[in-house]
Amino acid sequence: MQKFELKQNPFIRQLMGNLPEADLENSSLAAKLNGYAAELCPPRIQKQINAKINDILRKGWPVLRDV
Repeated sequence: MQKFELKQNPFIRQLMGNLPEADLENSSLAAKLNGYAAELCPPRIQKQINAKINDILRKGWPVLRDV
């Protein structure tokens, strides 16, 4: 099963916008984030993704800020 680690991480999938299964299988972003979820990325990439996720968490969900 492709992108197994990503499929097991609902938080990261939610950050991506919960792509449908077919789009998930063909997404290059999903492939990169699957490597991140499996902790197989080079340390530099892992740190970049961590920083982006932390930035999103710090700022809040853009969709919910306007509610």
